[in-house]
Amino acid sequence: MAALLATAAVAAAPSPRAGLYNATEHELVAGLDLKADGKFRFGLSYGALDEQAQGRWVEKDGQVLLTTEPVVVPPRFKLMKDEPVADGAYYASLDEPDALGDFSLTLAVKYRGETAIKYIEADEDGRVPIDPGKVVETIVPDLPVYTIPYAPFAMKPGGHRLVFHFEANDVGKADFKSQPVAIEGEDLVMKRYDRVIHFKRGLN
Repeated sequence: MAALLATAAVAAAPSPRAGLYNATEHELVAGLDLKADGKFRFGLSYGALDEQAQGRWVEKDGQVLLTTEPVVVPPRFKLMKDEPVADGAYYASLDEPDALGDFSLTLAVKYRGETAIKYIEADEDGRVPIDPGKVVETIVPDLPVYTIPYAPFAMKPGGHRLVFHFEANDVGKADFKSQPVAIEGEDLVMKRYDRVIHFKRGLN
């Protein structure tokens, strides 16, 4: 019985990794709160990007793993209207013009016979300057800042006037799935987007 109680006490002991960490770097501010009960909270402000997350964390194989809970519902675009355009041109707009804030509407376009995606900004009148002589195979708006793959819409040959609807869902929530955070002494290091974030324990 004594051995069982001792084992239970060890299991219940909070991890020494638990605590509040923060990072302040060029154009970046981030915070990571690892709670003793196995839950975490995360926040990041990087340029025009702001994201948060909460969920559970574990320490395994010399690193911290973060998993967002509940499961993130990613934002998406829905194609609300697709009307033919006689001259073969493409036009695109959102049914709620303010959905993108200060950002202009950019389309992720895949041409027939090509594998690369080309990002094309729509003109003020909604016209999408498609490369001459090329046929659009798929198209979908691209949300600035957040690197989320959106399901593209297949296009038939010819011109189109497209109206999209943006469903924000959990935009701005980081979708961590066993996201690794390296342990370096008392510090934590996370790779996020094109940055390596060095978290220091405690408040600066």
